[in-house]
Amino acid sequence: MHPRSRTGLAWLVFGATCACLVGGLVVTLFVTRPLTAQVLVNGAFEGAIWLLFATIGLVLTLRRPGNPIGWLYAGAGLAWTLSVPWDPWVDQLVASNRRPLPPAAQLAALAGDSLWAVGLTMAVTLPLLLLPDGRLRSPRWRPVAVASVAGTAATVVGWVLAPDPMTQTIRPVPKPFPLHGVAGTMADTIHWIGWGVLFACIPVAAVSLVLRFRASRGTERQQLRWVVAGAAGAVAGLVVGIAGVVVTYFAVICLPLGVAVAVLRYRLWDLDRLVSRTVTYAAVTALLLIPYLLVLPAATRLAGGSGSLAVAAATLTAAALFQPLRRRTQDQVDRRFNRRRYDAARTVDAFATRLRDQVDLGALHSELLGVVDQTMQPTHAWLWLRPPARQVPAGG
Repeated sequence: MHPRSRTGLAWLVFGATCACLVGGLVVTLFVTRPLTAQVLVNGAFEGAIWLLFATIGLVLTLRRPGNPIGWLYAGAGLAWTLSVPWDPWVDQLVASNRRPLPPAAQLAALAGDSLWAVGLTMAVTLPLLLLPDGRLRSPRWRPVAVASVAGTAATVVGWVLAPDPMTQTIRPVPKPFPLHGVAGTMADTIHWIGWGVLFACIPVAAVSLVLRFRASRGTERQQLRWVVAGAAGAVAGLVVGIAGVVVTYFAVICLPLGVAVAVLRYRLWDLDRLVSRTVTYAAVTALLLIPYLLVLPAATRLAGGSGSLAVAAATLTAAALFQPLRRRTQDQVDRRFNRRRYDAARTVDAFATRLRDQVDLGALHSELLGVVDQTMQPTHAWLWLRPPARQVPAGG
């Protein structure tokens, strides 16, 4: 494809996704009754996730057009949003018990009931197989990619033709053209077989990523570390998602963000610093918050009614302990999660100690360059020394 045509196609897919989301908002404002804040907030969070996939897809297709992961993400965002403009209208028709639904509403409901599988394969299974360079690990993994696409197609086609009612609406709604009898049974069987293959391919694709990570070196390993970190954040957020739906929404975006950093190779080596700082501040917050919550009630009782004074004293104590505790915790965390930074800091400290007693300029020159090479690993390093000032004879 010509570069200009490829760029135009990328923007067209992104524009279509945005148009669907805007259309969904407009239709919601006009037809949804009662229009509550909860409806708008839930729609905003869902739309933000789909828009994130579309945006990452756009950036990747423009910056890495030869990598199919960007196109997969862009297609997933569009697949998930195609039914968005019609969903509020269909929900209102279903809520009003209007029977039968207009053909357009039936088709819109059917799209929303089946296209989720297309988006799942394009956003999860295939990227796991292709990360980070857009190619399969080896030809032996090609059957997995083919099976995931075939399973998705069987899921969608089988569900469209199966006699079971649609389930993504407020209540079950009959499909526009279901098959009955033996044909309907076959369609339902095809749907369930495709559904099983579709979800079986996800852990197999994850195994491919694990094997690629174990065999990776250098830049590729750093890329895959970002993907693993994003997946870990997504899983952790989903596990604690019982605390609130917002946590789940924010957890989902971890994986596509990690994939975007890996494919774009943007600030790959900042992961250790990010992990160590996150763990450090979480640990420091817990170490300060737990004693604060334990001491505050006792301090309030001892203060005898001067509760505000006790709160202020506890707050000032926590603030005074924050920096020393953070430094000690950061040091311990770096020893475990960011060993390169910890070793570099120890090397610099040892050099500073030796520097106090070093008088040989030649030895200082070589030792300083050695420390710089060990801690920062530059491609080249030079040291310029200012020549000593010329001594002016007294009275001259």
